[in-house]
Amino acid sequence: MTNNFKTNWIGKLLIAATFSMPICLFAQDKKTSEKKDATPVAASMKLNFAEVDSVKVINVSLAAGEKPLEGIEVKFYVKRSLSLLPLISNGKGVSTDEKGGASVKFPKDLPGDCNGTIVVIAKVEDDENYGSFETKDSVKWGTIISISAQEEEWEKRSMSGTGSRVPTFLIATAGVIIIVVWGILLYVIFSLVGIKKAGIIKKQ
Repeated sequence: MTNNFKTNWIGKLLIAATFSMPICLFAQDKKTSEKKDATPVAASMKLNFAEVDSVKVINVSLAAGEKPLEGIEVKFYVKRSLSLLPLISNGKGVSTDEKGGASVKFPKDLPGDCNGTIVVIAKVEDDENYGSFETKDSVKWGTIISISAQEEEWEKRSMSGTGSRVPTFLIATAGVIIIVVWGILLYVIFSLVGIKKAGIIKKQ
C-alpha cells in the first residue's frame, strides 16, 4: 500500500514537472521578446537653415523611425578654432515640440572663414532613452573678414597673445610682483646680516 502511494506520488510529480517546463520556457521567451520590443529605435536628427524677413533661423527635426520625438533637449553650437561656441547663453538647449522640431535664431555679425562659412552643430547630450548624438552642416552666414583685418586683429594685444601682443596691464602686474618679491628677499637678507653683525659685536 505504501509503495503504491509513493509510486503514484512520484508519477504525479513527474507529470506536473513535464507540463510546467514548456510553460516556463514560453514565459521566458515572452519576456525576452518584450524586452526586445521595448528597445527604442535609434533616433535621427536633420538640420536645415531658413531666412525669413532677414532673420536667420536654424531648425532641427528629431524622429525615431517615423515617430517625432517630443521633449528632447537640443543644444546648438558653432565650431570655432579650438572649441564649440554655444548659440544660446550658458549652453542651454531647446526642447523639441510635438512635431519633433526645435529652432534657434542665428546671431548677427558672427565671423566666419574667408568665405563666410560657418559650421553649425546640433547635439543631444545624455538623453535617458536615446543617449548622445549630433548632426552638423555648414552655411555661409558668417561675417567675411578680410586678410588685412585678420592681420590687424592678430597684432592686437589680447589675453591669448604672446611676446609684444601681451596686454600692458599683465606686463605691469608681473613687474610689480617681481619687484615686491625681490624687495622682500633683499630685506630678509640684510636683516639676517644685521642680526649676525649685532651678535658678533655683542660677544666682543
